[in-house]
Parts: sequence; structure tokens; C-alpha cells
Amino acid sequence: MPNSNDLGEIAIRGERGIDVFQRVENASERRHHYECIATVLHDGNDAQVLSHHRLARKNSDRMLAAAKRLHESDWLGQAITLDDLRSYPPARLDVFQYLDFMRCWLVADMEITRMGAALERGAEIQLREISSVLRLLLNYNQITRAAFFTDAFLPYLGQVAREQRDDRWQNAAYSLRMIGDLYARADRFADALTSYEAAIHLGDNRHRRGLAIEAARAAGKNDALLFHLQAYEAKWPLPPALEEIRQEAVGAETGETE
Repeated sequence: MPNSNDLGEIAIRGERGIDVFQRVENASERRHHYECIATVLHDGNDAQVLSHHRLARKNSDRMLAAAKRLHESDWLGQAITLDDLRSYPPARLDVFQYLDFMRCWLVADMEITRMGAALERGAEIQLREISSVLRLLLNYNQITRAAFFTDAFLPYLGQVAREQRDDRWQNAAYSLRMIGDLYARADRFADALTSYEAAIHLGDNRHRRGLAIEAARAAGKNDALLFHLQAYEAKWPLPPALEEIRQEAVGAETGETE
């Protein structure tokens, strides 16, 4: 497999648009996976980048370029029969990139399917298993498929949050934060805010608090927005993006437009 830096991001047709993935190396485990970092939406000639990762927020041009490469790669739409060499695509670097993505996805899909079957038969699921399958669903941007798992896990995770009895690795808090991310990607921002707040209840940090601020803003929950902004400022300096949200919120409170 060529170095991922040689090829850049890879684009796949997803539920809402073109999902853009980056390859993530896990040196400690000597393996890698893919992570959805943006979704590109097209409306006529206009394109919008929905960023899921700081890399995408800082490099929207790269996300658009990945989506453009997908549209221009005619070979991707050609039928392939695994038992017929004549149907195989030409040997080129991006073919190997897509084959590598497919291998990683098939492994993830098998694990998601296994966990779904375990839930359906009422098996006991550990916190580390919950966070693991949610991570896979989030990595591959499986928003619709994730609903089954979030519905199954939330009652238990909510109880863990209320009783503050997370495990030593904070798998419950991590799971609640990922459920918030999944809800946000589904435009369920009020539900995302609730999940982020439950994660914060188990352990506050800049990332979770920032996500709560963004979800409160998107949900139109101004009281929650101001609360989380104040809580953030009490512990850490506001980064530019959150400072912009604060200025906007203060302007809304005072009626000032400039």
C-alpha cells in the first residue's frame, strides 16, 4: 500500500453526500483505519463542506478536491467481477487506495454486525465494547445504522453518567461524546447537546465543552450556549472560533449588531 500522504484523502459516496476519509495510522497496534473527516454536499454547481475534523475545517479546498477526484474517476463506476480478471481496473495508485479502504471497511462492518447481533440476543455488552462499536460507526459515518446502537446504549450510558461510575478508561464519557457527534451529523442538535452534557458530567475537558457550545448554538438553545461559554471561560481561554460564537451570543442578548 502506498504511503497515504502520497494520495491524500479518499472520497466515498455516503448517506448525505460525498464522505471524505483520511487514513489514520495506529503505530502502537501496527495497523491503520479510515476516519470520515468531512461530507461534501452538492446543490447544482455549489458545494458545501460539512467538517467533522479540524483538518477539514482548516483545509476545505482539500475536501472539495477529494470529491472532485471521485467524480472524475470513471473507473470507479465500472462493474468488477472478482472471478474475472478482465473486469479488473487498471493498476494505478488510487486503485490500491480504494482496495485498502474496502478491506478496512469490511473488517469494521463485520464487527458492527457482530455487535448488532449480540444486542439483539440480549448479550451483556461491556463499556469498552460500546465505545469500540460507536467508534467504528462514527469513523465510517454510518449515521442511519448508528440509530439502533444509540437507542440501545443510551439508557445504560445515561445511568452511568448520573451515578458517575465510568470505568478507568472513561469509555462511557467517550461513548456519550461520540453519540453526540452522531446526533450532530444527523442534524439532531438538541439531542447532541444532551449527550455532550452527559459526557461533561463524567469529565469536563475543552473538547467536550466546545462541542456542547456548538450544539447549543445549532439547536438555538441560547441559555445553554451562554452557560457552556461561561463554564469554558472559567477554565480555559476561548479559542478564536468559540470567541466568535461568544460575540454573536452577546450581540443577540444585547440587541447589538456591531
